[in-house]
Amino acid sequence: MKSKVFLPLIAVICAIGMAFATADTNYSAAIGFIETDEGWEQVNVDCEEGVNTCKAYYSSDPNTVYTVYPTDNNQMEPLSSASLIPVEISE
Repeated sequence: MKSKVFLPLIAVICAIGMAFATADTNYSAAIGFIETDEGWEQVNVDCEEGVNTCKAYYSSDPNTVYTVYPTDNNQMEPLSSASLIPVEISE
C-alpha cells in the first residue's frame, strides 16, 4: 500500500527537481563588461539570448558601440543577443 503512494510521490519530486536543473540561462538584464578607453566597466544590459553579438552604447555617446563580455576579459566569447541593434546604457 505504501508503494502505491510513495513511488508516484518520488516521481513528482524528481520531475520538479529536473525542471529546475534544465532551465536555460537567459542574458536578459544581465551584468556585462565593456572595454572603454578608461578600462573595463561593468554595465547592466538587456540582451536577449540569440545568435548575434551583444553590443551596447552610452546614451551620451551613441556613436561609440561596445561589445559586451561576460567578464572583464575580452579573451572570452561575448554575450549573445537576439537583436543586431545595440542596447542603450543610461548613465
